Amino acid sequence: MDAMSPSHEINHVSDTALMVAACRALESECQDGFVQDPFASRLAGERGMAMLRALPRPEIMRFGIGVRSHFMDELLLQALASKPIATVLSVGCGLDTRPWRLELPPDLRWIEVDFADMLDYKDALMAAETPRCRRERIAADVNDLAQRRALYAAAGPSPAMMITEGLLMYLPAATVHALATEACQESGIAHWMADINTSAFAKAINMDTIRSVRQVQASDFLEGEQILDVVSREGWVTAARRSYLTDMAFAMGRIQRLMGDRPQPAGPPPVPPDDPTGVHWFARGEGGSRNSG
Repeated sequence: MDAMSPSHEINHVSDTALMVAACRALESECQDGFVQDPFASRLAGERGMAMLRALPRPEIMRFGIGVRSHFMDELLLQALASKPIATVLSVGCGLDTRPWRLELPPDLRWIEVDFADMLDYKDALMAAETPRCRRERIAADVNDLAQRRALYAAAGPSPAMMITEGLLMYLPAATVHALATEACQESGIAHWMADINTSAFAKAINMDTIRSVRQVQASDFLEGEQILDVVSREGWVTAARRSYLTDMAFAMGRIQRLMGDRPQPAGPPPVPPDDPTGVHWFARGEGGSRNSG
């Protein structure tokens, strides 16, 4: 993995991690940014910034990643404060820096899972930094059954949360099904945090025009509403959610600047307010609500 490469092409799903880090870096430099990540710039490198600039509308991607990071941070800290979670299993962690930048319980186990090249790259750049919790790493491909089972074994029987930020939309359908089925059966994983973008939402914001991202998705990837169907059929419920549609009061200033003087379309909104797009905290064995909050 070479973040200094001049190429701005996204050739592998791992490349998107550089672009996401670039979004967090720019958010961190902005006075009204949605996330503060002092490590993002070094992790993104020149290549991550080039990938972001090459997108059709980089400001929309940056805004979206900022909101997603903000909501993930919020729900994660809420979960850790209210539930007896001993371990976090961050699957497809990419260049996430939460073990270093968030105020986490020092005895929390945080297991980062990704391809070896990704983990080695991050370790090299973060070697001088001290994580706030007990960070561990496992190199694995979640599409492989044996390697998934190794992850569940590492998480162990203690209460755990799985995070799949920015991951499910890239995976083959069978892998999404497997994660939804196996995680709670083969480990203590009882909580799961994931972001969901429905096809209606993606169309409304022209996400489907970002071909550079689409080309690294599995041929049988699932739309957000299909992912939710799989998750719910396997017994997961939404314990809490932050909606990209109805929980955006904090971002209205940025939204207005992004829209500029563009005329607003007449008629009903392209995405109904009850669309489930957003960040979900799924849980098992307890009552859940699909309402925000």
